[in-house]
Amino acid sequence: MSDTSAFLTRNTPPRLRLAAWFVGALTIAALGFLRTATDAEYIFASAAILPVAVVAWVGGRRDGIILSLLAAIMWTSADTFSQRQFSAEWIPFVNGLTHFVTNAFVAHLTARVRTLLEREREIASHDALTGLLNRRAFFEAGDAEANRSRRYGHPLAVAFLDLDDFKRLNDSQGHEAGDRALKSVAKGLYGSLRTTDRLARLGGDEFAVLLPEISYDAATNAGNKIAAAMQAALKEFPPTSASIGVAWFESAAGDFPAMLDAADALMYEIKQAGKHGMRIQRFAPLAPDRSQRESQ
Repeated sequence: MSDTSAFLTRNTPPRLRLAAWFVGALTIAALGFLRTATDAEYIFASAAILPVAVVAWVGGRRDGIILSLLAAIMWTSADTFSQRQFSAEWIPFVNGLTHFVTNAFVAHLTARVRTLLEREREIASHDALTGLLNRRAFFEAGDAEANRSRRYGHPLAVAFLDLDDFKRLNDSQGHEAGDRALKSVAKGLYGSLRTTDRLARLGGDEFAVLLPEISYDAATNAGNKIAAAMQAALKEFPPTSASIGVAWFESAAGDFPAMLDAADALMYEIKQAGKHGMRIQRFAPLAPDRSQRESQ
């Protein structure tokens, strides 16, 4: 499978791809019937380029080219079985080949355009070095989750992570070592979280995790798993370690930036106490846009 087809298939729901194929094949069959019924006098079959473009947009270049082949077979068969007379028997086959090349080219361009658009969207919302969500995308996800928490009363937690002595690593081993450490942390964190959690690199050596619909005990376990994952990821990059603050909310209190600031404050307390550790605290809302912090 080509990179384009693989990328679009990975980003397209299977049901949508199947529906596009069903409608596309049905349209091709209907156009073939019309061309045969009208003795190839009308150019209804030229409209096959539309379902080809749709299938290529949804499923990728390979799907579009396969449907282009079916459309070419339809065109050739309709011309062959119609009553229309041609000056030579091979003309319907040349016409079919011409339509295949044209439709396949359209399928290629359509799939390429969607791939470029999807990749541009992914670049705009993800950190280039680690592949994690960037700051803007994380805050958008956080705002949405906070609103959902307030509406349905679901608990959630926010973790703020900062690497200790990261500058010393860069100064002693170079920025390439620092980049490898950041990638290692991203990979380790990604493997330690639930599929519903959102992980981001906020910038520099700062990371954040959004843990929706999670109990306090589960958030505590998640914080410990995050700490263990970061310790393992940084094992080969001394003297770097991690400080982690986890703020757990019975339901969303205030706006999301304030919730992240609460986790940041917990992380800073660890920095002040000597670095390298994890701290979690409860935050129970007293009134709209206000919160009360309770010690663990």
